[in-house]
Amino acid sequence: MSGTQIFQSSIDSNLVTVSVMNHKSNLEHAHREIELIYVIKGQLQVKINQNTFHLIKSDFILVNSNEFHSFQSEKDNLFVVFHFNYLELSSLLGQKNLLFLCNSNEQSLSSDQDFRQVIEELLSVYMQQRNDSEVETLEKTFKLISLLKFHYLKSSNQLEIPSYSTSKGQNERLSEIMEYIQSNYREPLTLEEVAGLHFISVPYLSKFFKKQTGKTFSQYLNGIRLAHAVNELVNTNKPITRIALDNGFPNLAAFNRVFNENYQVKPVEYRKQMSETTEKEDNFTEEVGNQDSDEAFTELRQYLKGSEEQKVQTLPKVTGTVETETIKIGKLDAFTKYWNKLLNIGYAKDILNSDMQEQIMLLQGEIGFTYARFWGLFGDDMLVEDRSGGTITYNFSNTNKLLDFLVKNKLKPFIEMGPKPKIIQKAIGETIAIQTISQRSLEEWTNLFRAFLLQCIQRYGIDEVETWYFEMWKPHTDVFNTSLQDEKDFLDQVKNNQDVGLSQFKEYFKIFSEFKKHTNELIPLAKVGGCGLSIDLEGDKLDLLLEQWKKEEIQPDFLSIYLYPIEINRDKYRVPIKNLHSNNPNYVINKLNEVRKALKKAGFDGLELNVTEWNISISNRNFLNDSCFKASYMTKNIIENLNQNQVNMMGYWLFSDIFSDFWDSKTLLHGGAGLVTKSGIKKPSYHAFTLLKQLGEILVAKGEHYIVTKRSGNRFQVICFNYKHFNYSYYLHPEGTMGINEQYEIFENNETLNLSLEIQGLVNGKYRVKELKLNRDHGSVLDEWLKFGAVDDMKPDEVEYLKQICVPYMKVEHHVVEGNSIVLKGELQPHEVRLFEFNLLFSDI
Repeated sequence: MSGTQIFQSSIDSNLVTVSVMNHKSNLEHAHREIELIYVIKGQLQVKINQNTFHLIKSDFILVNSNEFHSFQSEKDNLFVVFHFNYLELSSLLGQKNLLFLCNSNEQSLSSDQDFRQVIEELLSVYMQQRNDSEVETLEKTFKLISLLKFHYLKSSNQLEIPSYSTSKGQNERLSEIMEYIQSNYREPLTLEEVAGLHFISVPYLSKFFKKQTGKTFSQYLNGIRLAHAVNELVNTNKPITRIALDNGFPNLAAFNRVFNENYQVKPVEYRKQMSETTEKEDNFTEEVGNQDSDEAFTELRQYLKGSEEQKVQTLPKVTGTVETETIKIGKLDAFTKYWNKLLNIGYAKDILNSDMQEQIMLLQGEIGFTYARFWGLFGDDMLVEDRSGGTITYNFSNTNKLLDFLVKNKLKPFIEMGPKPKIIQKAIGETIAIQTISQRSLEEWTNLFRAFLLQCIQRYGIDEVETWYFEMWKPHTDVFNTSLQDEKDFLDQVKNNQDVGLSQFKEYFKIFSEFKKHTNELIPLAKVGGCGLSIDLEGDKLDLLLEQWKKEEIQPDFLSIYLYPIEINRDKYRVPIKNLHSNNPNYVINKLNEVRKALKKAGFDGLELNVTEWNISISNRNFLNDSCFKASYMTKNIIENLNQNQVNMMGYWLFSDIFSDFWDSKTLLHGGAGLVTKSGIKKPSYHAFTLLKQLGEILVAKGEHYIVTKRSGNRFQVICFNYKHFNYSYYLHPEGTMGINEQYEIFENNETLNLSLEIQGLVNGKYRVKELKLNRDHGSVLDEWLKFGAVDDMKPDEVEYLKQICVPYMKVEHHVVEGNSIVLKGELQPHEVRLFEFNLLFSDI
């Protein structure tokens, strides 16, 4: 007896269906869907095109779209067939023509075992069929697709016809012809029509086709029609005549003849045989009652249960206790808080806005930064040039308003001097708004810049101005700053950018040298550097840039780079973007390691390194920016890079959501990258900075999830965090497309972190212990807004209420230390950041 059980999840039935089969065989057929076969028990013979494969337990094989295939069962077997919707899968993977090489029978890859595990995880979720299992089903499905993409999918530029030995030109012609037949086999195709479309004679096409495929044109065409017809004959209830006509046969008689020639049975008889098998199966189910007793279904359930029990047996027993990590206070190292030296405050004209200035004063008062980085100082809207007369005169009233405000609030300017425009980005290659600056000649830039510096010296004094930083932007390399709206155009721009080399640098060096020469002449001690290299998109140019810069007479005082965790496969630049975020949780420290090595290689070993922009994304329309994840991401990377790679400054991008306020940002939150919302509510990212501010200047210890620091007078600080990186499904969706309610469903797991730290070497006595928790329940504007129903008509009193409640949880206790040690324990939620401060009140001595 043969059996088949098909079950689907309502959430992704358009993407994949799963069939459980035992003792099942079928004739050669074909279909648009991609088919994955996985053997649970016994043996299965699978024939694909002219090749036969013998599969045993745990083997898998993938049948590509429109490939001729069949399978023949041995006795007592069990296997699963996944059918993936071709168009849905093509859209998800961002590739028009899909071709997989996925066959455990012919290849042995390190990824095969992970692939088997995910298949069985998906089957387990399917078998549960719970109402609440849809999210888990979707996650496992995307995880399976992600493995297919990364390990088994051939890229577009690798696609070819492997079955035929012919020259490149003939291969391309044959490919075009076969693709045309595959797309139009339902139509009344003739040899004459195909020959005419490809501008060749009928005799030549006939001879060429037979030589290359081993079949006549008619045999090949009928084979395709027959393969698709068999699929419908078995899997649909359509009338046989309709099946024949829908698949290109001129009439039922022609279909019967071709079918009988190939399979020695008529279509009606074959369908009857398959129908009788199904009736036996149905009768069997009725006899045993309605208790999930279908043989294939039951066998799979038993297999998965046994597999799960086996996994449990191999896991270490959980006792419920948490192992305490011991930290002994020994040698202490001083460190510099590099992360709050620099803050990006945005486009110059925006900073004249009173709301912006109010928020800058808020940040400066509670967190305290040393430098404020901005650009667009000589933008058209700053009205610095008067060209109405015969000569250009300058009006620095607006620039002075900006600089006066910063100096008054103890913020030193970090000025990006180039013509860097203001960009509001939704995602990579998708710009919402762009505000450019008019072009000037080098002479015009030089005259303007000298006049600006002279009046700054006169207004603020050279002692003040020489503490400022001046950065020269390199416009040729910053591909973010384009008005491209199309993903393909963006990637083409990236590709073209790889081809620009030495000439591009020479032009920049010329501008930079002129800029630095005049700055050093007027303000010898001022720091002048560049070039704002986007490591994510242009890191491969760093060696060449530094090598050439080292040869220049005038060299930079510092190197400035941008760090956004984006990775582009250069070989696949034509593939439309889904999500280019790096799947490496250690991206930031790895990239900084590479930069420091490149500096050493070029002879710039001691050069000051400033990360002038960094964030999880360039997007100002991504709700992750408003979530607790952002706080744990920032905390992890800041602590991880502490005392590493000699980073002088690391400037967070960007301070306020006002920067990205536009016509589409009418709601309370719009996914802006700011530390505060446009209405002044502090985000988790803001609170992360306030907690990090409490760290002392002496490093006691640092671990995977924590840091311990010290101040004078037996005052200690501990920050711990439960960072979660993205799971597979996150990378299969365009950035920013996840709904506001889905922001916490895209991570590797939702497990809490049980942390226990014993700090030894303390002075015995009474300590005051203060604890602050930043998590989804305390300090998260996104979660509090969700409790409001995420309404878009927030009233002033409601906004004020959120300002009051969106703060970390706080408690204070007193603790007596008797054995020279204290144990700090905490169960941290996913994405939680927690601070402990314990200060000695009086000792026992």
